[in-house]
Amino acid sequence: MLATLANLPVYALSSVVLLGAFSRITHGRYTPGWYAFQEYHAPDDGSLVATITPFIDALVGLSLLSGRRALRLAAAAVSLIFFLMGLAMQVMAGKEYKGDVALIGIAALAVARSLRR
Repeated sequence: MLATLANLPVYALSSVVLLGAFSRITHGRYTPGWYAFQEYHAPDDGSLVATITPFIDALVGLSLLSGRRALRLAAAAVSLIFFLMGLAMQVMAGKEYKGDVALIGIAALAVARSLRR
């Protein structure tokens, strides 16, 4: 039980990343609020980046759930870097960024947890 609670930041980050992948793949059909958050950050314009992003998110999210420590740490670090880049872009554009700060907090906790082992 304690091991599960200790890994809660990693599970939370994985859930957020996998939710993002699902939301993009379904174009928000089942997750309209989350999809609106994603569209606010990066429109789903049919570009190559917009097309491959959900698959990269799914790969990162599943890597967070794998049993290997190095892979979990790398996936959490990649998430943290992308969330930091997103925050910087939001601040520079003068947009709302509270959600980005929350995502960074979750990713930072997951990185810290992955480093502890």
